[in-house]
Amino acid sequence: MTVPKPVRPPFQSIELDTMDARLEARAAEKGIPTLVQTRAEPPADITPQDVPAVPAIQAPRKTGKGVPKEATPRSRMKPLKVELPDYAWIELKKQVAEDMVSLRYFVLDALRAKGIRINEADMGEDGRRLRK
Repeated sequence: MTVPKPVRPPFQSIELDTMDARLEARAAEKGIPTLVQTRAEPPADITPQDVPAVPAIQAPRKTGKGVPKEATPRSRMKPLKVELPDYAWIELKKQVAEDMVSLRYFVLDALRAKGIRINEADMGEDGRRLRK
């Protein structure tokens, strides 16, 4: 035995113009400010010479010394596993959080400070953006 499906009334059409008019009237009644679209005009006292030029973005390229300007591909990166005492790990994580950089950036910066050459293109503050 099958149960008959209930008959649903059709959707009522909505007159958007009348709804908008009612909403605007209610907002005015309550003193609610409305959004007004205005034309943006530059102030009269600013001339085009006063606006600073935006530098053009250049594509990555190699310098004359053979140092690449683009980041090393992920396939050529090598993982580093280090065991640290818990107090050193906690101090390291605190320092990374204070500097608001990734652990990878922090380690590369420390290696650079010790004299190990790290290309500027590989010094991205957040390595997740560099994954390919």
